[in-house]
Amino acid sequence: MLKLAPRMEQVKYEIRDIVVRAKQVEKKGKKMHWLNIGDPNQFDFLPPEHVRKAAAEAAASGKYSAYCPSQGDEELRVAVGKIEGVPAEHTFITSGLSEGIDFLFTALIGIGEEALLPNPTYPLYVSKARVHGASDAYYPSDSDFIPVAEELRKSVTGKTRSIVVINPNNPTGATYPRKVLQEIADVAAEFKLPLIADEIYDQLTLDEDHSINMRDVAGDDVLLITGNGISKNYLYPGARVGYLAVRGPGAEELSSALLKLCNARLSVNWEMQRAALAAFTGPKTHLAETKRKLRERRDVMMKRFSEMGGVHCARPTAAFYALPKFEGLKFKDDKEFVYSMIEETGIVMVPGSAFSPHLDGIYARLVFLPKPDELNEAMDKLGDFLKKSRK
Repeated sequence: MLKLAPRMEQVKYEIRDIVVRAKQVEKKGKKMHWLNIGDPNQFDFLPPEHVRKAAAEAAASGKYSAYCPSQGDEELRVAVGKIEGVPAEHTFITSGLSEGIDFLFTALIGIGEEALLPNPTYPLYVSKARVHGASDAYYPSDSDFIPVAEELRKSVTGKTRSIVVINPNNPTGATYPRKVLQEIADVAAEFKLPLIADEIYDQLTLDEDHSINMRDVAGDDVLLITGNGISKNYLYPGARVGYLAVRGPGAEELSSALLKLCNARLSVNWEMQRAALAAFTGPKTHLAETKRKLRERRDVMMKRFSEMGGVHCARPTAAFYALPKFEGLKFKDDKEFVYSMIEETGIVMVPGSAFSPHLDGIYARLVFLPKPDELNEAMDKLGDFLKKSRK
């Protein structure tokens, strides 16, 4: 019998793993409500027309069918550098931000060391830390999922090698105030820790123009690595184009390490990098309508939650996620709750424990991407299911 490497036991991604069970239920003829994954294009969203056109033109031209330079298309890196305020040589194009996360954990976190993650956090960070032989550690947040700076400071240990900030946050949809971001940056400077700023949703704030970027608050005494891409802000997750931008003390050493990793994986799809160039340098008129639709759907979801009783949900202020807490249920844990809900209602959410081992109670993450009619249908079924599931 084949023996797999022990690290494979650490490779988990509940957001997609749960689909296996849901597909089995779907085969029985049940209508499914896919509220588990943040893919706008599975609903009524599309990338901006000029971005799609740039991808098509790049593919048709044949000019971009060779291997791209490992670090990325030069024009695209210059554009990213202008956005992030760093020289192009300190920018790296990755296969989605997911690959960038992998690169950073490979370069920065050693065996037995740890990255400090927000509580709750995007589960890819947990998986990558554990696969690399490191530990996932968490800094606490308040009841609205906003980090508490003093608790972050207390969470730093001799094993800490970086601090991760996800703003706006996945899975909660929270946006962090400037004061909080400044306090996090101050802690990173105090302990001379690299600060990884995951800002993939920074243009998708629902009640303001955009979120505050860490580059606007972190001083020159912090090694800041910003990650972004076109998956969310530009509604093009299938393009798989993300980036890392590096600045501050240690930028040269980290950039050299990241270049090695880029060289080892060869390159990112060149045609799609040209689409990313069009996204970053072209009009952003799609954002107004995108945010209008998301606000409408968020408000539908929050209204329905308020009518159910026993559902407590911090109001999402960005992206398209919510992490409600369900009280008074008969289930032993969130996995039993979510899998039972799939079987009985066809509603697919993600157990809250996939995002943190430190959530007290039954939480589940859902997306509010469906049109209002479908969202209301799912909420009707959820409400009935909760009534039957009370202790």
